[in-house]
Amino acid sequence: MLKLLAFFADETTDQPGGIPSWVTWVILGVMIVGMVLLMILPQRKQKKRQEEMMSKLAVGSIVTTIGGIVGEVVQMDDKHIWLATGTEGNTTTMQFLRQAIHSIAPAPGSPEAQAEEQAQKEKENEVDEIK
Repeated sequence: MLKLLAFFADETTDQPGGIPSWVTWVILGVMIVGMVLLMILPQRKQKKRQEEMMSKLAVGSIVTTIGGIVGEVVQMDDKHIWLATGTEGNTTTMQFLRQAIHSIAPAPGSPEAQAEEQAQKEKENEVDEIK
């Protein structure tokens, strides 16, 4: 118990390990700040990416839900999105919360879609070269 109290005491002398007590507090503070930064910064980046994705969402967009359902947005409001999914002759409309959207596919013909197609072709060419 005395060692624990000595740890929290404000001493300027060296501890038995030879390290001044203020160094221990500085290291502890740096570790706490580092842990907080490592937890908060990635969450902010993820939230920013999610907000950017939701701002691109429009009627006619092809989206994937967190459950894996792929469909075209046919109607939207502040809280909900209606997706049409299925084949040409047998479509079904489903209602989802906006938070259920996982990703938005790029519109056909857009620069993003062309870049994705080019990357897919390059990947296929690499596989063919390996064989």
